[in-house]
Amino acid sequence: MLQEIADDVFVDLDYEGANVGCILTDAGAVVIDTPMIPAEAKHWAKTVFSLTDKVLYVFNTDHHRTRIMGNQYFDTRIIAHELAWREVASYKDTFIERTKNLFKKYPEIQHQFDEIEIIRPELCFTGRMVMERGGREQVFVHLGGHTPATSGLYLPDEKILFTGDLLVVDEHPSLGQCNSEIWLKKLRWLRKQKYSMLVPGHGPICNVDASEPLSEYIRTMRAKVRNQYKSGRTKAEAAVVISQMLDFFYYQSGRKSLIEKRIRAGVSRVYDEMKVIYGKHDIPRRAPKGKGKRRARAA
Repeated sequence: MLQEIADDVFVDLDYEGANVGCILTDAGAVVIDTPMIPAEAKHWAKTVFSLTDKVLYVFNTDHHRTRIMGNQYFDTRIIAHELAWREVASYKDTFIERTKNLFKKYPEIQHQFDEIEIIRPELCFTGRMVMERGGREQVFVHLGGHTPATSGLYLPDEKILFTGDLLVVDEHPSLGQCNSEIWLKKLRWLRKQKYSMLVPGHGPICNVDASEPLSEYIRTMRAKVRNQYKSGRTKAEAAVVISQMLDFFYYQSGRKSLIEKRIRAGVSRVYDEMKVIYGKHDIPRRAPKGKGKRRARAA
């Protein structure tokens, strides 16, 4: 359902995969992200064009399918971070096929992706880009953490930040492409800012304090995986962390396998980070079963 959170600043939090936004200016609209499911993307486009007759550009906060799949329905230029452009530029037909496979149980949704064309960003930035169109200043800012490309859009007059997936509220985050140390650092930075409102990548509109549970989740994940790694367990053995993290946030029963898959990817990513931090030779490896007892008898 469309919500107006400030004058001419709209969000919809109900689409599958991610929150989306629309900012109206005197020159036209700025759209933040597009829904993954084509029917929802068309609905979002129809909603936007009920507010304005012109879309200046679409801003993709990262390169994930939950942000970019509906770009084609706006027929305008796409803005994204340079690293997001690199990722999207590499997408081929197999990317769309993998997206379709997410909906094997829903053939009516699968068929919708037959019409999808991946639209690449045309305008890219690296650190920060300030743009004023239609009397409204917009600041595109690189954030990182969730992915190397994750970025946000800040409205200085309203002190509103669209965070992308730097912030997700009340659900398991996706750590599969993250740098968890940078993510935690960026969330600490976020809590020091004086924003009046945040539009997270997932979850309800909030303030900066809502980022603390996400920080706690990432810290907990790092601690548990670090313990597994320093105990000499393999990445496969470290998957025990999945069950330990599963109830950190509420999830619908039908989504359990999806959440487990998401956590598994996070465990794998953080495990690789621990290897870089501690190195292979600093970790005592566990002795094969039985050898420790034989050495004790021999002594």
